[in-house]
Amino acid sequence: MAALDRMNLSISEEVRRLMAERGILEEDVREAIDHAETTGEKFIDPSTGRFLAFHRPDRVTYWVEYSLVDEGYRVLRAYSHRMEMKR
Repeated sequence: MAALDRMNLSISEEVRRLMAERGILEEDVREAIDHAETTGEKFIDPSTGRFLAFHRPDRVTYWVEYSLVDEGYRVLRAYSHRMEMKR
């Protein structure tokens, strides 16, 4: 968990406000990005270079749209759904 704490995130005040309204913790965002970057399980928009990550620690799937920046990750959107991804 210490590596997640060191993950450098850039999150605008607007995105933080939406996260708070949606009950999404910064820890949820960190875990989704870590899962995507560790496993390679992420979607990419080739026109923008942005990534879409997901993480389902329990009954809620967290989705995070982000981009890579020199100092870490810029979080562009975060939302959640109560759904299950089948492979």
